[in-house]
Amino acid sequence: MAPNMQRLVSSLALLSTAFALPGERRDTAAAGVKEQTYDYVIVGGGLTGLVVANRLSERSDRTVLVIENGYVDKGVRTLVPQFANSNNDPDMYNITSAPDANLGNVGYKVLVGNVVGGGSVVNGMAFDRASAADYDAWESLGNDGWGWSDLLPYFKKSTTFTPPLPALVKEFGITYDASAYGNSGPLQASFPNFEYNDTKTIWASFRAEGVPLPKEHAAGKAVGAFWTTTSIAPKTQTRSHAGNAYYDPAASRRNLKLLTGQTVNEILFSGSRATGVQFVSRADKSVTKVYAKREVILAAGAVFTPQLLQLSGLGPKAVLQAAGVKVKKDLPGVGANFQDHPNLNLFFGLSNQSFPNPLSLSTNATFNASAWEEYQTKKTGVYTYPHGSSLAFLSLPQITSNYKTIVSTLKAQKAANFLPSIYSNKALLKGYEAQRAITAKLLSGNDAAAGEIPMSPFGLAISALQRPSSRGTVYLDPKNKYGSPIVNYNTFQNPVDKDILLAMVRWTRAHWAKKELSVFSPIELAPGVAAQSDDDIIAALVKGGSIAPSFAHPSGSASMLPESSGGVVDSDLLVYGVDNLSIVDASIIPLIPATHLQATMYAIAEKAADLIKSRDGY
Repeated sequence: MAPNMQRLVSSLALLSTAFALPGERRDTAAAGVKEQTYDYVIVGGGLTGLVVANRLSERSDRTVLVIENGYVDKGVRTLVPQFANSNNDPDMYNITSAPDANLGNVGYKVLVGNVVGGGSVVNGMAFDRASAADYDAWESLGNDGWGWSDLLPYFKKSTTFTPPLPALVKEFGITYDASAYGNSGPLQASFPNFEYNDTKTIWASFRAEGVPLPKEHAAGKAVGAFWTTTSIAPKTQTRSHAGNAYYDPAASRRNLKLLTGQTVNEILFSGSRATGVQFVSRADKSVTKVYAKREVILAAGAVFTPQLLQLSGLGPKAVLQAAGVKVKKDLPGVGANFQDHPNLNLFFGLSNQSFPNPLSLSTNATFNASAWEEYQTKKTGVYTYPHGSSLAFLSLPQITSNYKTIVSTLKAQKAANFLPSIYSNKALLKGYEAQRAITAKLLSGNDAAAGEIPMSPFGLAISALQRPSSRGTVYLDPKNKYGSPIVNYNTFQNPVDKDILLAMVRWTRAHWAKKELSVFSPIELAPGVAAQSDDDIIAALVKGGSIAPSFAHPSGSASMLPESSGGVVDSDLLVYGVDNLSIVDASIIPLIPATHLQATMYAIAEKAADLIKSRDGY
């Protein structure tokens, strides 16, 4: 590996070991809840589970139990924004996907939080939204009440916005519109107290591209280059997440209980009515059953919600029978329509960077120590900085002049030829074809993004596909149904996805050749200038570990669609064919939006809580 490349990789790994500060991890036992009955039992204490628990427990005569596989972690690695630049592996599941046939036939890490607060504790802290067209697509697929105008009040309800420091606004030209956000929500949406000086040069290069520069992306047109908030508490410059924003303020309520270290492995039924759940202690393997008078609510995420449904007899008949599970309802959409944002990394060796820059913490121990002291004493400097506060989300016509050919190819395909075998089911195929029509329309214009390119002043140039046409699956392991589910990303099963990502590679190469960036004397290290053909580029990226099927945005595996289109839940988030069972996590997303999912999931959870409340006569 070239020295400059090694330096880049080392800097990415830096924060996983810096200072070796211990985390605080707390467990709660299941003692005292055995066979108890609550009004609501929530499976999953991640982002959405805690939001819904907070809102349902606002009514003191309603009891709420949250069951979480992970633990509470209030250690420094969960709170200091700079640590968001590396994976917090102790707070994530250790799961590997099935071998990906189009990515070297190897498995990839499945990026899922395993901690109270879920993804909001381990993500990169980006707090952005997709364009209005992304959410209007959900409604057009048959989900009344789930368009942009319906979700906007919930985006606002979840947040309290704080503008950036005036000095940073003046120096970097940061733009924003406070009216797009809330001013009294639990989750803090603000900005770090620091920006790298070289960010100005990166911005100059995007201005030279002529892409749109919206003042505020969160107002519904998230296309172009723009500034965006992060989930950071402005006074303390620490991560704001579902645990400290939604659960901690409600933890003292007598009607709310959180159990950690417990693995739910079955939804209990009486006839077609969901009556409770069974779970197993990770500590002593003891088995407990609890019951729900009103609803069982699944918030286990797009990997574990379909697994739990399948373990409980709800899912594709063939999958259940192969795992030895009695079929309660043949529901082919469970585990299908799985989506994420596949991505690749181009690396450039840079010279003449300003000091400090994103490499400085790993190359200058004296600076690292002083930066940490500055953060501890003043809450300023590079340790307040997660992945960055500016992003570029480009439409396909902005990425490539060949966009019409790509869209025509997608439209002309026989869809079933580029999908998992489960799509021989007519309902699933019908639902996918409706999604494909919307995808083709959005790829044809400039109302929504096709690709993300973060704008950090670093030699790592990420390209993330925002509108994949391939579909993955999440199914029980027939050899060990209680083990990790089999996650198939099926990356590039539809070759249109590869075409778009390759177009992004060429866009990025041309961008880094612009005169505005010549001050850095960029040298392409990966995939390397020798890789010019499509096959050579992909092969070099796979060999170098610079391509991945996931951006930690798993979604869609229990989609909100009409049952006749392969849906699992209706627009009230109730599971088809059974009673008193709802889903509130990212598995319900029918078509993945062009954004990091965090802000969207807070809005979904807030709306879900209101839907559940309305069924209870709130």
